Amino acid sequence: MTNSDPQPNETDESPQIVVDSDWKEQVAKEKEALAENADSTGETKSAETTPADSSASQLPPASFEVLVSMLFTQGMSALGQIPMPGQDEPQVDKPMAKHSIDTLEVLSEKTQGNLSDTESKMLAEATHALRMAYVSTRG
Repeated sequence: MTNSDPQPNETDESPQIVVDSDWKEQVAKEKEALAENADSTGETKSAETTPADSSASQLPPASFEVLVSMLFTQGMSALGQIPMPGQDEPQVDKPMAKHSIDTLEVLSEKTQGNLSDTESKMLAEATHALRMAYVSTRG
């Protein structure tokens, strides 16, 4: 998905997915800060640094939105909609995509009545978009 997706039409009542591109800017700032830190100390991270130590400060806080985004991204990746590094052609794994859809549905059922309007809308739109991508994907 790109930021060039059409803007929702005010008369169109179908669910729309809003792509948040702020994370790209955040990642760029973090890379820049790491590079400056390495330059100022003259050192680079050692191989002894554990992955958990190095990535803990870069992870977004755990939230419902992050959970829904992860499941949506996994599903779209399984449908070949998100390119994977090192692959020339997208790989389609419809059973994995269906698992992501089913997981979003379970999440919807188990949280019904306990979500804010924004969370509920995000979950519904992500599930709908993933279902539509699923039925339009061959494989």
